[in-house]
Parts: sequence; C-alpha cells; structure tokens
Amino acid sequence: MNIVVGDLETSENNVNMLSVLEASFVIYDDRFQELESFHESARIRPTCVPSLGACLTTGIRTDKLIGANNSSFELAVKIHNTLSKWGSYCTIGQNFIQFDNEALVRMFHKSLIPDIWILKKLPKKMMDTLFLARASKLIDEKSLKCEVSSKGSDLFKLGSLCKMNGIKHENSHSSAGDVHATAELAKLIKGRVPKLWEQGLKIAHKSEAKKFIEKNKVISHVAYFYGKARWYGLKFCFYNNYDYARFWDLRAHPKDYLNLNYQDLKKELSKTPKVIRTVKPSKFDIMMDHSYSFKAEPYSKIGEAELFNRAKILDNNPNFVELIRTIDNDDIEEKKSMDQTELLPEFRLYKDGFSSKKDEETMKLFQKMEWKERAKLFDRWENKKYEWFNKVLLFEERPELLSKGVFKEVREEFSKRLHTIENVNWHTFPKFAKELTDYGSKFEKEKNDEKLQLLKEYDSYVAEMEKKFPKP
Repeated sequence: MNIVVGDLETSENNVNMLSVLEASFVIYDDRFQELESFHESARIRPTCVPSLGACLTTGIRTDKLIGANNSSFELAVKIHNTLSKWGSYCTIGQNFIQFDNEALVRMFHKSLIPDIWILKKLPKKMMDTLFLARASKLIDEKSLKCEVSSKGSDLFKLGSLCKMNGIKHENSHSSAGDVHATAELAKLIKGRVPKLWEQGLKIAHKSEAKKFIEKNKVISHVAYFYGKARWYGLKFCFYNNYDYARFWDLRAHPKDYLNLNYQDLKKELSKTPKVIRTVKPSKFDIMMDHSYSFKAEPYSKIGEAELFNRAKILDNNPNFVELIRTIDNDDIEEKKSMDQTELLPEFRLYKDGFSSKKDEETMKLFQKMEWKERAKLFDRWENKKYEWFNKVLLFEERPELLSKGVFKEVREEFSKRLHTIENVNWHTFPKFAKELTDYGSKFEKEKNDEKLQLLKEYDSYVAEMEKKFPKP
C-alpha cells in the first residue's frame, strides 16, 4: 500500500481557529520510494492573530504571512484536490491524527468543501509515527534511541528522535523538512519492528480496528501517560455512546465487583487506577495480540490461565457488563446535559454531525461558482454555521463583493472575538501583547537582536490588523 506522509505548519495550536501557513504531503510506494510531492504555503487568514510562539518556532516571517501565493481557501482546495488525485493510501505523520488531521478537516469544513473526511474513508487509512514510536520502544527497547527527560521519560519529539537515530532533519519546523524526516522515521520503525508496522496497517481504519477488537476480545493495548508507555491486558466489553471501545482491565478480578448495585459499582469504577479502560478505534490506538501485555507486569505475575479465567467470568455475566454500559452511558448523557455552552460555528464540527443533503449539494455548487455568485448563497443554507462560513470566506477573499451590512456583521463579530480579555480558545490581541512583552524581555536579556527585529515585524503586522478590527 502506498504511504502519504503529511505535515502542516500553522499560526497557532487551536485546530478550530488557526490558519494553515504551510502544507507538505509526499506519496511513497511501500518501499518508501518517492512518487510525487506537494509543497505549498498560504497567506495568514486576515481574521487570525498569529501566535508568536508558533511563528518563532517555524521561523515564518511576516513577509511570508502576507506574501504567499495562495490564500487559505486556495490552499485548502489544492490540498483536497491533490489528496483526492492520489487514490488509495495510508496517511502517516508525527502527531498527525491528534493535530494535523483535525486542523485539516476543519480547514476543509470552513472552506465549504463537501468531503471533509477524505483521509479517513476506506480504502484510505491513517497511522501516526508518534504512536508507533512509543509502541516500538515498548516492544523492543533497542528499536529506537531516545533522549531522556529530567524526569526519566523517553522523549518522542520528531527532532529528538531524528538526532538520536541518525535521521537527517533539514529545515526542521518547515512542513517539507518535517515530512521527509517523518518518512525516514516511519521507514526505520517498519524495518526494525515489522510486526508492529504490519499490525498498524491492520488497525489503521476505524472499521478494521473494530474487527480486530471483536475478533480477539482479549487484547494488548499501549497507553501513554505521565511520560511512559505501558501495556494493558484488556477484555472487550462494549461500545459506549461515543462509539469508544470499553474494556475491562484484567489486572482487576471481576468477582470483586459482580454483586455491587448501580451506585456502589459506579463509585468503584470511578476510582483510580481505572478498571474500565478506553480504546478509540478511530484514533489509531495501538492494539496487539494478548501475548504482549501478558508477558508484562502485573499480568505476567497473575498468569495467562487466570487472566483468561477472568475474561470468561465477564462473558458469563452479561447483565453485569450491561450494568457497566448503563453507568458509562448515563455518565456521558449527564455531562452532555450539564454542558449548555453555546458553541461558535467554528467549534461545531462534531456537535452538528454530518451536513444535510441540501447543504452538501450547496457546497458542491459553491465550489463550482465564481466569487460573485457565491455571495448570493447565504439564504440557501439549512445549517446557519455554513451561512456564516460563506460570509467569512467572502470577507477574507473578496470583501468588495459583500453588502455593507454583511461586511459590518462579520467585522464586528471578529472585532469582539479578537479584542476579548476572556480566556478563550483562540489567539487574541491581548494574548499577542502579552507574548510580545514576554518574548521581548527574554530576547533583550539574551541580546538576541535578530529575534528582537522579528518581534518588531510581528508587532507592526498586528498593529495594522488592529486598525481593521477596531475595539468594540
């Protein structure tokens, strides 16, 4: 199967509100021979305040922020067209599933592209070198060399892994440089821990991960927290209302819980360490056959015969498992009912679910139209968030085509968002000002004139932006 390695560089780290500044994707054959590549950059969205932390990391200067060949919308369309043209493949990247793909989906979403889940539809699959690297080290300590933190934890950042394992990482923190380094890391893992790579491909799509769970029932799961990767020996119980797979941790004996009523069992299940554990089939949680965890402590001390006996007890007590399911789903619904926060349109991707047939058809129409025709679609949307995205796209791309009323509506909304002093989940003018002060003090102490000049450039850019979005 062909492999597509991807990476994005962005203006900040909130996937709902960021602007994609660089995008690189390279398609390889199954031997990691390069077949074709895509490298493009975009101007920052005019409604997006850049994070100094993100921009200093990538080294992107303000002339590139405003002078790139593509707008954000144009880049979204080019990426989608390229990924569609390349056919079937498995996408892979470093922390790609949790960040890059989530950012990409939202970029497509706000660009009114109908097929936002293009990378997650069979025959396409998705893996992540971050998860593979952690599991690789757990399976074979010698498979990867890792730097160790002051707390004794292995470090799995791309730059660190490249340095320790002799991988070239030119132009680090550029999307193109990171893609080529990630491809080399993936190739290394494939060669040194082939069983992990093969298993990864078998669970790299939600439907196939579910098949593995349902076929095996008792599995080994790699969980990572407190800076450590750990094996868990688990027995599958059910899928909850989030469609997450819920498992019983076999280190706990079911007999200690079988006779508890609803309230007492709920109380016991809330204690740590958790008896019920989660595997997300759509998020490439690493799962192997039971033998891996059964050889690790504490499972090795319990013994394989006893572990399977505990799994059998769960099979023989379906009412007990059903009670756990009820408790789990009741907890989910309770949390949903308590959260009455009205979400901004940009944050409603999962809340609203799939678009209606009518809105999907309007998206297809939008993509075929000229900009002056797109300005006539506002009243056609069933879901009002798409009407908002339509207006914002015109505001960012062709503001002269908007009526004075719509232009004022969009500008006032972003003025309110960007000037807020509340602790919101996006970058604002006050947050930028604090960054500017903090980094200014740091670079003055270091006598780093180059970085201080860069701060001046960003300060000038944001000052001009503030004039376009006056304080409410």
